[in-house]
Amino acid sequence: MMAAVARTFYRMVGGDKTVPVTLGLRNIYILPTGYGLLYLAVVGAMLVGSINYSNNLGFLLTFLLGSLGVTAMMHTYGMLHGLRLVSATARPVFAGETALVELTIAAVNRQRIHIHWYFEDQPPTVADIRPGAPDRLDLQVTTTRRGRLDPGWLRIACDYPLGLFKAWARIRTDTTCLVYPRPVSGPTPNTTATTDDGNGNALPVAGVDDFGGLAAYQPGDPPGRIYWPAYSRGRGLYIKTFTGQTGAVMMLEMGDRFGEDVERQISVLCFHVLKAHGKRLAYGMELPGQRIPAGTGPRQRERCLRALALFGKP
Repeated sequence: MMAAVARTFYRMVGGDKTVPVTLGLRNIYILPTGYGLLYLAVVGAMLVGSINYSNNLGFLLTFLLGSLGVTAMMHTYGMLHGLRLVSATARPVFAGETALVELTIAAVNRQRIHIHWYFEDQPPTVADIRPGAPDRLDLQVTTTRRGRLDPGWLRIACDYPLGLFKAWARIRTDTTCLVYPRPVSGPTPNTTATTDDGNGNALPVAGVDDFGGLAAYQPGDPPGRIYWPAYSRGRGLYIKTFTGQTGAVMMLEMGDRFGEDVERQISVLCFHVLKAHGKRLAYGMELPGQRIPAGTGPRQRERCLRALALFGKP
């Protein structure tokens, strides 16, 4: 029942807005800052003094300062009003690294100045949004453990131009960041070798028999395998790869041991996945209750790292 009441409350005040969203009356809030409260107290005292002493110059100064405060409040609110968040995405990172959540902001018709963007308990990113074209911002989120990271509520705040008022909005991005395990060097818990994909089919591995396609050039690759036609067309450096039907395939196994060293085993497996991928070896992985057939390439690397990141997670 409490959850239903909370959802109803957020729906009334606009707190349940998610990307894509346009900031407006239902999800922008504004309150005076500490300086703003002091400013209001001084203007109020001036108004009382002007009334007591019937001082026309006092009235003039009081109303001038009061109108300045109201104008500042409207400008502060206007810095956020009309901003439209189009999307939010996050690329996978390894535990301990800083994840970047990329926000796409639709084009605005006027400049928005000194806006703070941040997730709760994270350092803010201060940026100006210029008119005329969509803008993109990278917001930092610290990571400590593997799994899916929910960055939480996105805060958007502004106290421009005078710092007397602060306008803010709280938005859900509905995006998560996949956090891979932290690679730790060490021997694999178990390693077996095979020459097939687990179904009795020979697995293509690195060799010289058949043309296997193109791969991005890496420092150290032999110059004789560079595919120069692609480079001449301005598509970057690629090398020709070849495959064969023979050779040992490494199968990384964790086994059925569940103990205090499970996280270390996962980190070591992550290290060997990256090592095998860097050497362009054919490899697969077996986890309790899950088997990934042997393969090569970026897609195989992604499959294995994803399985390690989500192992044992709900």
